[in-house]
Amino acid sequence: MQQSWQALHAFNPKGIVSSSPGLRGTSYPGAAREQILNPEGVLAATRLANKNPSTVSIRVHPRPSPLICIIRGLALWLRRRSAFVSVLSLTLCFARAQDQPKSNGFFLPQNPVAAAYVLGRLSNRELIEAPRGEFVYIALLLRKGLDRKYRVEALQGLTAIRHTSQTEELLKGLVELDRKPQDSESSSRDLASILLQSNRSELTARRIEIGQLALHSQVPFTREIAWAALLSADGSLEPSWSQAKASPPQLEDLLLGLPLVPDTALRAEAYPKVKPLLLSADPPGLCRAAIVAIAALPGHDLETFKSLAALVQAGVETPTAIRSLARIPQSTWPKEDLALLSQSLLDNLKKATPQERADSPFTDALQFATEVASLLPPDVGRPITRALQSLGPTIVTLHAIYEQMRFDKNVIVVSIGKPVVLILQNDDAMPHNLAVLAPGALKEIGLMAEKMSPEPDSEGRLYVPASPKVLHATKLTGPGQKVQLAFDAPAESGDYPFVCTFPGHWLRMSGTLTVTVDVDAYLASHPLSQQPKMTEWKLADFSSDLPRAGLDRNLPVGKEFFSKLACVQCHKLGSQGYSYGPDLTDVFKRYKDDRGAVLQQILEPSKVIDDRYRNYNFELKSGDPVVGMILKEDDQSLTIQTGPADSLIQVLKKSEILRRQPQPSSPMPVGLLNALSETQIFDLLAFLESGGQVPSHVHPH
Repeated sequence: MQQSWQALHAFNPKGIVSSSPGLRGTSYPGAAREQILNPEGVLAATRLANKNPSTVSIRVHPRPSPLICIIRGLALWLRRRSAFVSVLSLTLCFARAQDQPKSNGFFLPQNPVAAAYVLGRLSNRELIEAPRGEFVYIALLLRKGLDRKYRVEALQGLTAIRHTSQTEELLKGLVELDRKPQDSESSSRDLASILLQSNRSELTARRIEIGQLALHSQVPFTREIAWAALLSADGSLEPSWSQAKASPPQLEDLLLGLPLVPDTALRAEAYPKVKPLLLSADPPGLCRAAIVAIAALPGHDLETFKSLAALVQAGVETPTAIRSLARIPQSTWPKEDLALLSQSLLDNLKKATPQERADSPFTDALQFATEVASLLPPDVGRPITRALQSLGPTIVTLHAIYEQMRFDKNVIVVSIGKPVVLILQNDDAMPHNLAVLAPGALKEIGLMAEKMSPEPDSEGRLYVPASPKVLHATKLTGPGQKVQLAFDAPAESGDYPFVCTFPGHWLRMSGTLTVTVDVDAYLASHPLSQQPKMTEWKLADFSSDLPRAGLDRNLPVGKEFFSKLACVQCHKLGSQGYSYGPDLTDVFKRYKDDRGAVLQQILEPSKVIDDRYRNYNFELKSGDPVVGMILKEDDQSLTIQTGPADSLIQVLKKSEILRRQPQPSSPMPVGLLNALSETQIFDLLAFLESGGQVPSHVHPH
């Protein structure tokens, strides 16, 4: 951005900012005059007459010298005497040119409405780069499309300038956003996430204001936020429920606010009151609100799934019920009920008109039905899946499995040129993304991503290499979130890798998108291309064979699995690997040649965690969550590493850290050996025992 600020100012055709009482606004009454960078400057905003007539510049003129003041006074007195105006204007211009020093500082109008108008003409990037002041902080707090860290910064700035609390400023911001309902929900959602993390005492101190928001806001989402804040302030359901139950509209707002409440125990308290409302037919909105709310109430997932599935099969509020069913953890779905539900969903989807198939409820239902069918036995699920694919795009949901650093699927088969929707549901505790690559490009792109610094590309994506071999890619998605990748399958058949490109993940979190002419024929001829057999290995499973584990082992195979399982990504073993986790060269010596003890560390990586290799959760003032190991600490800063690459080492100032919390689990994923056989596991153990040395005369069996 150039040093001259670009903005629009149309308050005075002569380019002098006015702060007349007639322009005084109501947005933030009593806002102080904003003075930025140059306390001696005076703002004049004029439209530039250049090749781009929309370009506007804010020019800074320093406080005039006494000579200029005298000349201006004479000019005003003789204003009507045309004979003098030209002479004085020329003199004034000459004097200003001689007197003006070079400066980049500027004033915004002291009137809030005028300042908001000027700042409203800036792009998000220009606003982020604006020198900070009260009006700029207001704009950062309310502007849609900004990262959460700028909201947090704005709150800190406003509370310092106005000597107010964060909760007070958040409520002011919500009031302001409620006055502008168009496109305000994303900003309101950001403010809500901060507000609802406030201490109970802070919320209680503002309970009257919050109550006014709950009852009188014009935007429904604002009312829902307010009810969630009231519940959090009270720490109990009863006061707000007693107030709202006499008014169906208020009760709807409260129900829709329940999923926003951070306290899981408080949400669970609502289950006995919410479940009877699923059958409420008058008014219909109350039933819909109950369906939305009940999926967010923990401890009753199985019962809730059955209740909502019954509504879908009965045709009651089907779109809302399907969206709520999809939010229930898949591990709690009753397998015995899925076949009937899947068939019911298929029958309903077949009845949809062409116009209905273009709407989001149809897409949501198709996605959920495809997910349900994928959990059925192949002889039952495959015909249903084929029928679903004939109705719309091929929709596949990939789950990032908790603490295992892998996807739940490693093969996806689609038809050439057919629309595909891949949905990444991140059930893990760390961020992941999803990228589809050109055939054979997995290693190349994975190594490129490892060398990247954490700077977003033009689409806001981290760790996505700028390469034509990256065909499609998502942004990083956090724990508990999901992201969607929609595209047409390639026009050429082949095996296209899909992968998480977060540094260190690519060796383990990858699979194959197989593009073929005939999906059914491919699956019939490739029965082994489906998901591998998984075994939840326990140490006791090896008790009888472990004493003979070192006999006649295949070291090259063990070396191969040391790479395939991404061990080499985080550990040094001999001359290979990276020192992110403990060095494994002498691991058997450290454990006194006890194979069982070494194997137990692999099977249960969180059983014993050396403090040097423990991850910490850091909450920063910017609002950004950071997870990493502490490499070095002094009085002023922490040096941490967030992943197995030198590019992921960063320094955090202690003044920017609000709190840090040690993670109870190891960064090493559990279930690392679940896809291996006992023989393969023993080959890997033998390679570890060798210290990474494979004699040249040893060949694979």
